[in-house]
Amino acid sequence: MLSEIQIPHFGLKRQFNTIKSELLDATHRSLENGVLLNGPYTKKFEDWLKNKTKTLYAVLLHSGTQALEIIARYKISHYKSTTVILPNISYIATLNAFLSAGHNVNLFDTDNYGILTQGIIRIPENSCICLVGLYGRSPWHYYNIGNQKNIIVDGAQHWLVANGAVGLGMAISFDPTKNLPASGNGGAIVTNDENLYLYAKSYCNNAKPHFDLIGTNSKMSEQDCAHLLVRSKYLDEWQERRRLISNYWIEQFKNLPVCCLADTKIPHSYQKFVLTTNNRDDFNSNMNLNGIETKIHYEYTLDTLPVARNFQNVDSLTISNNLIKKVISLPLYPELTDDEVVYIAETVKKLQKDK
Repeated sequence: MLSEIQIPHFGLKRQFNTIKSELLDATHRSLENGVLLNGPYTKKFEDWLKNKTKTLYAVLLHSGTQALEIIARYKISHYKSTTVILPNISYIATLNAFLSAGHNVNLFDTDNYGILTQGIIRIPENSCICLVGLYGRSPWHYYNIGNQKNIIVDGAQHWLVANGAVGLGMAISFDPTKNLPASGNGGAIVTNDENLYLYAKSYCNNAKPHFDLIGTNSKMSEQDCAHLLVRSKYLDEWQERRRLISNYWIEQFKNLPVCCLADTKIPHSYQKFVLTTNNRDDFNSNMNLNGIETKIHYEYTLDTLPVARNFQNVDSLTISNNLIKKVISLPLYPELTDDEVVYIAETVKKLQKDK
């Protein structure tokens, strides 16, 4: 048994060591001409992103949360939509974005994979739905997303498999924990709606040039865009590695009393590899004792947070509240060695058989 963490949950240090020379070269090139914002690397990455997501427009921003908030503000100002339906499991940033934009929030239950339940067929008047691709699983099979104006997509975890299904607009995160990480922070809006695009471009630049709305300053630096362009060259290779690791673990764990939330025919970006187990706390402690850093995504449902105390929820939220007590995430990144992948699998199997 190992006495300290040998396999960290995130592999950013390993990734940097692999592409260090390219990142340092990109840093030099992005700084040497003195254009630190809205320069050629920003334009080139926006073009890459539009092509990757099969959309017409892209706006780069400081964070994925800011991207979702801007879409939410546009929804209120242009469509008079005042209520948003959210799944009860998501990162707090999803909820914060809509509350900051002034929406009322109704929380609905999820299925056993953490995706908003299919029961919402007719969206109430003056309402919209925010779909969240939890852990990387695409929600497209529940709703005909397309370019529907009453659907907003939080694509922070599944955007790589969204395949053009962005609703009114999709928010993307380039947080360092994501499949395509910025060196600091970053996010984007992708959309096929020209009016949303024009609104977002103005909003993130303090409402220039017309100053006809309240705006803010939210941009990605040329350096971050240059780094993302370096990483984008390896993205398909990294995604294939994530897929292979995930499928190997799914096969190894099929006879264990666990559920792999990536075990699905639905498109998945393998943002996280999440298990559900009835002995989550003991399992978590023992994985760490064996040198494997695990994390819990997430330890709460949105309805249990103090900020949600006054919500009038119409759903029972039973499945989501049960699911959140069982989830645990294994390390999942391309730089895991084959030996580490096998070691993680063998450790999981031993702990589950010994329980």
